[in-house]
Parts: sequence; C-alpha cells; structure tokens
Amino acid sequence: MADQDGAVYIKDLAGCQPESALSEKPKRGAWHVQPYETAEFRGTLLSAGEETAAPEVSVGLELSGWHRIFVGVYPDHRGRGSIELKLSGDPCFTHLNMGPDWADTNPHGHNIYELLWKDADLTGQELSIRQVCTPTGTSDEPAAVSCERTKLAYIKLAPMPEGMIREKESERQRTDTRRLFAHNDAHGYLYLYGTATEEAVRNEIEPYRHTDFSRLYWECGAGDTMFYLGQVGRLPTCDGVEDFDRQGDRLHAETWRSFRDQQLDPFVVALEAAHEIGLSFHASYRPAGFFYPPPLEQWNPGSLYFSRPELRMVGKDGRIAPRISYAFAETRQFVINLLLEVAQHPVDGICILYNRRPPLVDYEPPLVNGFMEAYGEDPRQLADDDARWLGYRSSALTAFHRELREALDGLAREQGRERIAVSACVLNREENFRNGLDLAGWVAEGLVDTLIPYTDLPGVDSMGKAWEDEEAVRYFVELVEGTDCELALNIMPRHMPAEAFGRKAAALYAQGVENLFFWDSAGPSGRAHFGASWNGLRNLGHREEIEAWLEDGAPGVRQVTTPLRKLGEYDLTYQTPG
Repeated sequence: MADQDGAVYIKDLAGCQPESALSEKPKRGAWHVQPYETAEFRGTLLSAGEETAAPEVSVGLELSGWHRIFVGVYPDHRGRGSIELKLSGDPCFTHLNMGPDWADTNPHGHNIYELLWKDADLTGQELSIRQVCTPTGTSDEPAAVSCERTKLAYIKLAPMPEGMIREKESERQRTDTRRLFAHNDAHGYLYLYGTATEEAVRNEIEPYRHTDFSRLYWECGAGDTMFYLGQVGRLPTCDGVEDFDRQGDRLHAETWRSFRDQQLDPFVVALEAAHEIGLSFHASYRPAGFFYPPPLEQWNPGSLYFSRPELRMVGKDGRIAPRISYAFAETRQFVINLLLEVAQHPVDGICILYNRRPPLVDYEPPLVNGFMEAYGEDPRQLADDDARWLGYRSSALTAFHRELREALDGLAREQGRERIAVSACVLNREENFRNGLDLAGWVAEGLVDTLIPYTDLPGVDSMGKAWEDEEAVRYFVELVEGTDCELALNIMPRHMPAEAFGRKAAALYAQGVENLFFWDSAGPSGRAHFGASWNGLRNLGHREEIEAWLEDGAPGVRQVTTPLRKLGEYDLTYQTPG
C-alpha cells in the first residue's frame, strides 16, 4: 500500500521468507506472526521474545531507485524495542534500538514508533531482518540465549525525488560538516552480545556511514590489558576464572578467548571498517587500568601492579594507592612500548583517556625527592593545593607526553608515515591542574594535537549537563586559540532529546568550539541507536542549518507514532495495566 506521498508500506510481514521461520503461535526458533489493526490500516506483526532466538528472515522489496527507509517498531512495556536490518548490498547488519528516547512512555500505552534507518538505492535489493540475541550458554535450553524483545509492525519505503537525491549526493561530498568525533570503548558490544565475529565489530562502525562524524576513537587497551592481538600486553580473556560477578563479564572474556582462538583481531576489523567509510581512526588508551576494584577482580591476575609493586602510587600519608604511577620512568616506557605496538597498525592517532580513574601521580619518591632538591621543602608538609608542588608534580605526565611524541615521531619517520596525532581526553580546568595535567604546557610544546575536555563538571560527572558555564567553555577555547591544537568538547549527558542536542551544539559553535565529541557513541546503550535523538545528533555538524533551525524557532523533532487498536484478538482501546 502507498500513502499520499507515494511511500510504500510493507505491513503484512507474514510474507517474510522462509515460511518455516514463521509461526502463528509463540514458538522458540520462529517469528510469531500476529494480526494487528490501527485506525488507518491493518497488518501482520513480527514478534519474538527474550528466549525465542528467531532466525533471520527476508522480504523482497521489488522497488528500484532511491528511497528513505523507515521501520515501525512496537516497544515493550519498558519503552524498548530492537531489531537488526540489512539490505542485500550492505556489508553487515545495522542494529536499530529505540534506546532511551521514550523513557517517559506510558508503560501501558500501545503505540508503534517509526524509526528512520537510512537512504538507499533499493534496485535489486531485499531486506533481511534479524532478532538481537546473546548466546548465554551452550545447551538447547531457553536459558542458553537472551534476546531483545522484537516487534516489527511495518517497513516504510518513501521514494526520494530527484532534487532530494542530488542534494543527498552533494551532502555526502561535503567535508565542512564533518566536525563530530565518536568514542567506542570496544567493550560494550562484547559485554552485551558476546559474539566473536567480524560482523559484530562492523556493526559498531556502520551507523557512522554518511553522517557528520569524521573520527572514531576506538579503545585499544587499559593498563597492560590490550584489546588487540599483540605481544606486549595481556588479553582480557580472564583465563582460569570460572565465576564472574556479571554475566556480561563472562561473555566478554569468552568472546576474547574466541577471538584469540580464531586469530580474529577486532581492533584490525574496526580500523579497516572505519577507514572504509571515511573515518579517521584513533586508538584510545586508559592509562589507569592496571588494577581494578571488586567486582572486577578477574582483570587483575598477571597485572604489572603485582609484578612491579615498586611502581605503585604513594599517597601523602605514605599509603600505597591502587594505581601504577607515571612518576616512574619505567611505567612511562612500559606504556609507550604498548602504544608503539598499537601504532604499528595504520592508525591515524593515539588518544590518552585521562577521564577515567585519575590521578596517575601523587607523592612518589621521584617527585618528592626532586621537589625537595628544587625547593628545599618536603611537599608532604605543604597544603594539598600548593601551587609550586602541583606545578612540579605535573612534570611527570609532561615527560610522558614528550617521550610519547618522540617515540611516535620516530616510528613515523621509520615507516615514512605522516605525523601520528596525539589526543588527550581531559578533566575540567581545576581538576586537570590538581591531577598533574599541564594542558597549557602540552599545547605550547605541541605535545597534543587534539584536546577533548570530558566535562566542566566536578568529579568526571557523566550525568549532569556539561558546558552550561560559558566561562568554562571560554577557558578551553582560549587555551588552543592561535595554536595547531584542535579542541573538541564532549557532550554530556549521553542521552537528550534531539532538540537539546541541537541547542547545545549551536551554543558551543557560537562560543568558538569547532568540533564536538561523543563519549559512548555506539550501541543501544550509547547514542547511535537510531531513535529520534540519534537522527538529530548524527547531523550536528551542519552548523549553518542548526543556526537556521534556531532562527525558525527551534521546532521540535516530530516523532511519528501510530496507536494500535487491536493485536491478535485483544482490543487495545481498553486499558491493560496488568
């Protein structure tokens, strides 16, 4: 059926193939097909539950030319709904998830929500549909799999006029709008889905195709645990550990064991996939990840924290801290050796993530003794905020950046490569100084190419609204002004309405910020979930268009919903609260 705009609706999803994958009754290993009605149309719903493990099915589209593709998803009572889609010409499936956009949805409501997937030439293509499932065991029992509830009501294919097609093709050639940077911790998709395949990795990259994102910051390791198949660090396989505090930790470890056994390197897959769609790739490293608190003890055996106890951080009162200190040259050289191995891959840059588990230096002997020689005073007898001591203590991480810059430059010369960029994800103004991060010195010496302030809020706050304080923004803008160092402010919280993202981007652009960073971008718990907020966020590099939107009164992003009136034999116009 076509609507008045010529969009074609595929509503009778009982026509999916193979027919053997469909059932009129709930059945494990099959899609449940149920008739439904709205005020405007009728259709057949595809449904699968948490233990269904429905197989992949496909539907012929029988269309040609460019179309905008939408899907109608019926969420569960928690306002959640997921599905994986793939055109026959796509390199991998794309995970669509309603995400938290509708966290305030009436839990007893019955609405179909329309998600925009993408624009594509449908000539000769069919659409494959897959339930999102996590293997949690090896038996054939229901508990051996955990799946996302999936209810697909329709597929909507809206033809694109010639003018829109030309505009789309022109848009894809623009570079001035590609001012967004994405982060992926290389952990969540393994923790959630436990799938050790090349496609699972590519699924994390695919959402950025034809968006305003130009960089991907993909984590390569933490401490001496590295997320690639290398020789210097340890793999997060947690060998010998039988019991994990969280199921996701077990899935993560088992997935890495499978990667190792297959000799399939997810880091290499991610790097190649990013380059294929035009993203620069920056290997990102957590420098504080040598020792973890409960319940994450499974990551600790074999750590440098135990093999080199003399490198541990020391508090002002002499207590040993649960950190490895960068005041020691041996620590810095160990980490640089790790990062040099990472940089043997054709990465575009290395990023140091200071926004997790600071500090990295405190009152270790090299710093205490050096300060006493320079000033004749014991820093342990001074106030915690003594400017001389804090300035001196920052010399350790400045030395680390000098040594890293020298090592990367040497590798680039040896391989005939361009400069390997260095980024740093940092704290707010006061916490940087207090934790030994001398940003002004790094920028002045050319030791960092991109600064990424995580938030201006205290305590590395990920929940509050970042950058509401214009003075905090001005400090970082002026810090890099007139230098070769780029600035990208991280936008927090992770989840906001599309309009809030638009207003925040406009405010930061007006204050001189050129690039925006998005921590935890991928996956259903991240930002690239294809809900309404993602459809606004992925175009936030269009600065002029955002300004025009504001001048037009910042109209809200319309969410298309269709109330269900009947599902199966049940009349949903009667409230069903339990």
